[in-house]
Amino acid sequence: MKRILDFQLFFTTVLSLLALELAAGPDHYRAAVAETVRFSDISCPPKEVVKRNLDIYEAAVKASAKNDVDIIVFPECGIFPCEKVNRSVLRTFVEDIPNPKRESINPCKQSDKFHNHSILSKLSCLAKKHNLYIVANTFDFKKCKPVETCDADGFDTCTSEESNCPSDGNFFYNTNIVFDRKGSLVSRYYKKHLYFERTLNKPDFQQDATFHTDFGNFTTVICFDLIFKESVEDVKKPGIINLAYPTYWYDHVPQVFFATAYQQAWAMTNKVNLLAANGHMPKTGTLGSGIYSAHKGALIYTHNPDFRTKLLISNVPRSLNKEKANSIELNEKKFYLESGAAIEVVGEEEEERNFRSDCTTTVLGEANDTMDSYRCFDSTLNDYQYFKLEGNEGTHEICSNEFCCSLSYQAHSMDEDYFLAVSGKPLTYYDTFSYGIQSCFLARCRSSDGHPCKHFLLKSRTIFQNVHIKANFTTRHVYPFALDSDVRLTNRKNWSFDGKSQITYENLNKKSSVTFFGLHGRLYDVDKILKKLLK
Repeated sequence: MKRILDFQLFFTTVLSLLALELAAGPDHYRAAVAETVRFSDISCPPKEVVKRNLDIYEAAVKASAKNDVDIIVFPECGIFPCEKVNRSVLRTFVEDIPNPKRESINPCKQSDKFHNHSILSKLSCLAKKHNLYIVANTFDFKKCKPVETCDADGFDTCTSEESNCPSDGNFFYNTNIVFDRKGSLVSRYYKKHLYFERTLNKPDFQQDATFHTDFGNFTTVICFDLIFKESVEDVKKPGIINLAYPTYWYDHVPQVFFATAYQQAWAMTNKVNLLAANGHMPKTGTLGSGIYSAHKGALIYTHNPDFRTKLLISNVPRSLNKEKANSIELNEKKFYLESGAAIEVVGEEEEERNFRSDCTTTVLGEANDTMDSYRCFDSTLNDYQYFKLEGNEGTHEICSNEFCCSLSYQAHSMDEDYFLAVSGKPLTYYDTFSYGIQSCFLARCRSSDGHPCKHFLLKSRTIFQNVHIKANFTTRHVYPFALDSDVRLTNRKNWSFDGKSQITYENLNKKSSVTFFGLHGRLYDVDKILKKLLK
């Protein structure tokens, strides 16, 4: 009798587990990110600028729907120009966006109420018509209202003192908006960390950017936010394993601030699926988008200054379980969007590149007006210690501020200059921000004016057989970076990271040339703002 009861209990348990699996649905969802070449001519009427960019969005949504996409993410500043635009011009583009946590909002269904909200209405109707989630970036406009007490219902419009209102009496917030499959607005998020955005305002209140879908829970942040501790804390909330990330990122050398390298590292270290959509403007180093998982890193990505709008699609794991996540078929697809049509890219194993060896304006000067000349920006690394690699193999250790990093390597030849760079001191960024770091990396660079690694280079012909880097980090926030020649993410089969202090490279195909390789630890609690930019 006991055996029968045990069997019944076992059978019931198995059925329950199978029911849970069926209830959970597929082991993946399908995501898309769009890297758009924005129409930016502000001499045109604002409605025309918005319409032309939303036409690009519509083409991307239609192509995504045909490929069974569940969620699509668009870049920061993708609907109208937002850099170096004064507030009076900005006012002609922005809309007053209600708080979806406070009221039910569906601009497509509530056409009478939102007839003068062309952006909200268009995106809402696209989401509803094509039955998918849309994450887009725009700006929110709020009249500043001085009151004695700012309650939860009015925190986005009020201030306790009139002197805290901007001089024109308005708040302008860099804003992510999310629409569900029915066209309802389900999330509104204001950018916390402005990147020299002098015309915009920073929110001084707590926000909840989480949104729940039928395929998992998400949160969202914007561009520069990803550098700071709050973004890490956002994805540590219970049940959140997905981050929708509109960005307008400026590539910086060395490897830490290349868009796709940073996106991949952030997803892997913080154990999250990252859907990153960047704008495309090569002359400001703005490009590089992708879909990333915690274990595989890049599922699909693009990083090429070709001045073309791209749509990337991939299956994304719904579980952080490594075995489950790595077992899903990705079914990746890439499209170019041209003249309202989506042109699928077939048979492209490796995206072609249009990079020069140098990319900084220091070496190349300013880009021309055609916007197809790629430029990147220098990161000042004065507090790094450097060691030049000598010979085809070797081992070396450098310490900085009690942070020590060791390198061992073997190469077929060493005809180009490579350096090991190490720093345990805070990194100063444009004399405005100070970041707590413990950083060490191997890089191809050129010495100049008595400075080692004065110019970081994007191309190499040096073939490393293996590289091993180990450091004594005092932080658990350690980000791995691996880049090949021409800003290609190093094949994940060629390198591994233990999640703590060691990164190893084994060159399996004997062809790729590593240009940047290393670990970047972040001491978030040491961060400081050195100069206040905005009132």
